[in-house]
Amino acid sequence: MKPQYKALFEEITLPNGVMLNDRLGVAPMTTYSGNPDGTVSDEELVYYRRRSNIGSLFISACIAVSENGLAFPGQFVAFNEDVMPRLTRLATEMKANGNKAILQMQHGGRQGQPDLIAANETVAPSAVGGSAHKPAPRELTAEEITNIICDFGETTRRAIEAGFDGVEIHGANTYLIQQFVSEMTNRREDEWGGSFENRLKFPLAVLAEVKRVAVDYASEEFIIGYRVSPEEYSEMGIGYTIEETKILTDKLIAGGIHYLHVSLMDFKKRPHNEEINRGIVEILSQQISGRVAFVVVGSVTKPEDAIAALEEGADIVVMGRQVLADPEWTEKVKQGKEGEIYENVPKERIGKLDIPGPLWEKIVQYKMVEVEESVNV
Repeated sequence: MKPQYKALFEEITLPNGVMLNDRLGVAPMTTYSGNPDGTVSDEELVYYRRRSNIGSLFISACIAVSENGLAFPGQFVAFNEDVMPRLTRLATEMKANGNKAILQMQHGGRQGQPDLIAANETVAPSAVGGSAHKPAPRELTAEEITNIICDFGETTRRAIEAGFDGVEIHGANTYLIQQFVSEMTNRREDEWGGSFENRLKFPLAVLAEVKRVAVDYASEEFIIGYRVSPEEYSEMGIGYTIEETKILTDKLIAGGIHYLHVSLMDFKKRPHNEEINRGIVEILSQQISGRVAFVVVGSVTKPEDAIAALEEGADIVVMGRQVLADPEWTEKVKQGKEGEIYENVPKERIGKLDIPGPLWEKIVQYKMVEVEESVNV
């Protein structure tokens, strides 16, 4: 290994005493490849095991905690006890190289797909939006909100029983939890909406329930993470800013998370506010101030990118698209062969990366990873 990459392989200890052997990991990526009954498929088991040597923190694709929150075809689910045998096998495959397996938990909310949901409708904090192609979601009742919070707790219990080392609460990427935080999508007038403080009640209630279940069913070494989109700007307006995310960060840390995971397409991104002359990673790193681990993703392809992310303020760097293209990324860095890392998928590598068929179709369709020769899938 070249000396300049040594920092990638330094140990780090989480607030609950769990030690990770390095500063690398796998970001959560939707596979679209579960079985029709919502269980983990054989293709997915092979895919996960192949990538279990990337780093110490291995975060799964998002699992649906509630039936009315399904967001992807082929999404695996946690709301059925029958899923447990395959979920247990997934935990085993993810931990094949001694890393920590983290189950990411999600509810799609307004981003759900009606045709995957029994009631043929989506639910959300408020009945906002809608189009000719997709009706506006139905506003959740107070009782339904409480039930979804309990679903996150029940999913945590199943993660513990399946052998996962932790869970990640998906509060990013415009799914249900973010929808509660956002002023654009949360127009409620009850205790769950209105002021920013009220809009934070749902994510904090989810965290409290997850924490309660972890205390009841797991050891202190069970890891709880939270994924956040640092700001929300769209054609609809401003949902929240980096300043509000700093407030949420403090409340999450007080609530007992062990790491904060910021969702970015590029770790060098700056806030929309042009008056702020610092990157988002630097801003949140300073806000966290070492109280929990800071996990960062976004456009890391080479080891020098990962080092730059650490220098920006990350404690742990997780990769998504890059580990699709080259599952042996970390081993090559360790052996001083970083020049052999594949950033794209060359012709001779097609079909040899243990990528499930439906995911490969998405890669080719949306160019999630550059493929050097067009192929029929």
